[in-house]
Amino acid sequence: MSTSLIRPRLLLALALLGVGAGLSVAAWNGPSDAMLVPRVVLSIWCLVAVLILVTELVKGAPAVAPSFSPLPLLMVAVLVAALAMKYIGFLLPSLPLVALTLWLFRVRRPLPLMLATTLIAGGLWFLFHHVLLIRLPSLLTSGVV
Repeated sequence: MSTSLIRPRLLLALALLGVGAGLSVAAWNGPSDAMLVPRVVLSIWCLVAVLILVTELVKGAPAVAPSFSPLPLLMVAVLVAALAMKYIGFLLPSLPLVALTLWLFRVRRPLPLMLATTLIAGGLWFLFHHVLLIRLPSLLTSGVV
């Protein structure tokens, strides 16, 4: 019985639910005006985690051995990029993150990979900086440059 409960998707759903619930407690204790969007996002986060959890519990244990999932690798890459943005700006961490994401989506030819990485990362910066007027640091912001 216990081996049927140790499954990667089930453990991931439990981890997402735990983190989402912890962050929701902090968001609901904060100021009401500034925390509206985080409250909505965290509520959706917890709802999706509960849906994954219920689906995995109803579905039962898989009959075949689980295969490698790129999701944990992508989650770590997003975390590293988010932490690096404080020190080296938006563009430098987002370039390898976008390239890794495209690689995991099986964009493997070098020219399309480089062009798409540059266009997506630069396009996101342009969208936030010039269209939405949310000022993102473009390059080094820790006093180095």
